[in-house]
Amino acid sequence: MRKVIVPLALSGLLAGMAFATGPVRSAEAPVELGTDLMQAIEDSNKSLSSNIALKDAKASATDAREINQAFIQVEAYFSDRPDAHDAVELARKTRELTDQIVQSVGSGRFDAAADSATALARTCRTCHTFYKKS
Repeated sequence: MRKVIVPLALSGLLAGMAFATGPVRSAEAPVELGTDLMQAIEDSNKSLSSNIALKDAKASATDAREINQAFIQVEAYFSDRPDAHDAVELARKTRELTDQIVQSVGSGRFDAAADSATALARTCRTCHTFYKKS
């Protein structure tokens, strides 16, 4: 009888742990890259361009940081795909550009920030050319 109780108790314990912690996800589960995220990036990018033109350092830096955070997710998404090395590099380039924008607006160099924002838009277009789903 003891041989039956131990496996049942262990099964109950494992089931209880799974219920308490929620669904288990594979470490290899892909990150989702939804249209909401991409729309948020597009909206922040438009706001960024406008705020740079208005020479609003605080708002420009906020927009650039939001874009940077979003591209952490974009980079993670493409890192899970073995055929998307270029997309990973473009995501990293975008993050570097947003860091440059924060530094530029912080020191009042809005022309340099505008140049980085233009390069940022080009980087987005380059990636969309190869990876955007129709």
